[in-house]
Amino acid sequence: MKIHANTTKRPDTNDTEICTDPARLVITDKIHALFKGQYQRILLVLPHQFITELLNVKNAKNKRYYNYPPYGLGLLCTNLKKRGYEVSLLDLNMEILAFIHREKDEESIKTGISSLWEERIKEVLGKFQPDIVGITCMFTMSHNTTIQIADFIKFCNQNMPIVAGGVHVTNTPDIILKEGKSIDFVSLYEGDESFCDFVDFVNNKVSPGILSQLGTVVNNQYYSLKEHHVPTQESINFIPDYLDLDVRKYIDLGEMGNFRYWIPKDARVSAVLSNRGCRGRCSFCSVRNFNGPGVRSRSVESVIDEIEELGEKYGINHITWLDDDLFYNPKRTVQLFNEIVKRNLKITWDAMNGIIASAVANHPETMHSAAESGCIAVNFGVESGNPEILRMVHKPSSINNYLKVGEIMRKYPQIYARNFIIFGFPGETFRQMLDTVKVAKAMGMDWNGVQRLTLLPSTEMYDQMVHDGLIKDGSLTLNKKESPLFSVRQTEKQRLREANEQQSADEFVNLFEGDLDDVPTNEELDDLWFLIDYMVNYEKILTEDNPLRLKKMQYFLRDVSSRMTMNNPLATLFLGIVESKLGNLHEAEVNTSLSKSYLKKSAYWQIRFKILDLECLYNLSAVFKGKGCNDYY
Repeated sequence: MKIHANTTKRPDTNDTEICTDPARLVITDKIHALFKGQYQRILLVLPHQFITELLNVKNAKNKRYYNYPPYGLGLLCTNLKKRGYEVSLLDLNMEILAFIHREKDEESIKTGISSLWEERIKEVLGKFQPDIVGITCMFTMSHNTTIQIADFIKFCNQNMPIVAGGVHVTNTPDIILKEGKSIDFVSLYEGDESFCDFVDFVNNKVSPGILSQLGTVVNNQYYSLKEHHVPTQESINFIPDYLDLDVRKYIDLGEMGNFRYWIPKDARVSAVLSNRGCRGRCSFCSVRNFNGPGVRSRSVESVIDEIEELGEKYGINHITWLDDDLFYNPKRTVQLFNEIVKRNLKITWDAMNGIIASAVANHPETMHSAAESGCIAVNFGVESGNPEILRMVHKPSSINNYLKVGEIMRKYPQIYARNFIIFGFPGETFRQMLDTVKVAKAMGMDWNGVQRLTLLPSTEMYDQMVHDGLIKDGSLTLNKKESPLFSVRQTEKQRLREANEQQSADEFVNLFEGDLDDVPTNEELDDLWFLIDYMVNYEKILTEDNPLRLKKMQYFLRDVSSRMTMNNPLATLFLGIVESKLGNLHEAEVNTSLSKSYLKKSAYWQIRFKILDLECLYNLSAVFKGKGCNDYY
């Protein structure tokens, strides 16, 4: 049973009605019982952003794991310091990735990770002597790690109060608390003000009525102050303080955004958040649950000041935007990009999170100003090319918007344009998936990121599937290596399967040759990922002749073949075709030979090449003499 307090205001004084609320009384009683004295020193911890048991050391050394500066914790540092508190930041994700890059022996890396973060926590606890520890858990993959870190902190100091926050915590607060016995409270939603208010209350600076967005478990029952006090537009105009973290080094240890192959070589990269929230209400997305409805924009001056400070302090010259709706408010969008030019910041930037297609389709001037200000890469949130699916998931864009965006992006060939595509929606048929393939091909983007649907708790789609009996409420099998509600990157999942099917492969068929009005089974969805990825990304290479578009494919496929995947005969074969079309005959021969050698060693790939009739491409010797595939297709 869950008990919530339901106030909707942010009181500054003791309110009788508020303070007699059962949930608020339980929470304030627990705070009074746990906290005695003054609490001035706050340690903020970012756990590592990968599942230790699934760590691929080669991928980590190839900088395939995300390594963003802890933006949200940086904002908390700024606010806590403004209120007079002393703060320390411990980024375990960055420190573990640095350890992986330093060490050579794979086995010692895997066995040494736990002792590394335990030693670092003991060291920081000893030196900084914090009064409170806050742990952020943004993603489901960090669920177990967050609990382990909390348990270890309590092992080191059983009286240390621990608060967990972040997107994943907000989505599943009761599960976090019931599985993480060492976590005393959860801080829900954006904690810019509410977490600081909590610390103020602990120090007897404010009345109980100020508390909000808190949760805890008492006697096995979850209580929460779940009202959402959204930080106002005026209160978000500040810059994160990363304290002594060296932001310039983050890109050397991992991924930031997903355009490494296209950003300038040796660029110093960091992230910036301009808008909070999203105008959309996509039923599979948790942004609305965490940020609330609508969009709040920082002032243009505040954003530009932050970019300028990153350049001056850390030498940052490439920005990846964290916004979920970067192009919200076309007038402000143009103003923001124009100000980058006006101040002569000399940066490049990319937008990793999917831009809403209708925002660009209806206001093409935004993309023009983006290009002028240094935009080199963007993702668009397409998801589906079927009108029924788009209506079902409440996408704020239409097929016509998507096609219009395809036309617009052809005017900016210097920008690497990608789509996000999702398949496997509840009830989605093979035919509806083929509609997505058709729209993606018609848009003609440089590449398409294809992903199976990942269910997230506290979303409309999750609740609907619970209601329809398709899943059980709370069915987060998070003690297993992989949860059904969090999918490891689909490419990584495929690599695990490749490794297991080297000698003997499971059956593989072209599922689009059956009854198109059927709904695929869960087992069929993994093979559909491969088929859709091939159809929207690789097939077009055979008929592509535009040198610049081929150059984009070359950059991406070189990255895929040398860094993102290993021993992949598909990527190396098509890289060979691209190199041939660009006149690089030696590179074409090298990649073709590599593809053949990889294919011979893998039953997994052999059955896929056979079904898709790909081996014939090896016999097109004229392709590798510069003649091109168009003569044969």
